[in-house]
Amino acid sequence: MKRTVELYGRLKDAGRDFIKVELAPGATAAEALRAVGEALGDLRLVEGAALATETKLLSRAAAVPSKGRLAVLPPVCGG
Repeated sequence: MKRTVELYGRLKDAGRDFIKVELAPGATAAEALRAVGEALGDLRLVEGAALATETKLLSRAAAVPSKGRLAVLPPVCGG
């Protein structure tokens, strides 16, 4: 299934607000993150990042829903 994934933080710095990736039915969040990293040409960009739906963060083992918004959120630090 083709999914649009919104990009934030350092991922958005590549000049894109979103990216389209092809995911197998039942793909996990980890597989989706890997697909985003591969599409951006650098898997390091998604290290420590989280995949989120409109309402929650997905664990890496969670199945990606077939509908709804998806976003990759980079790790955040601060004080």
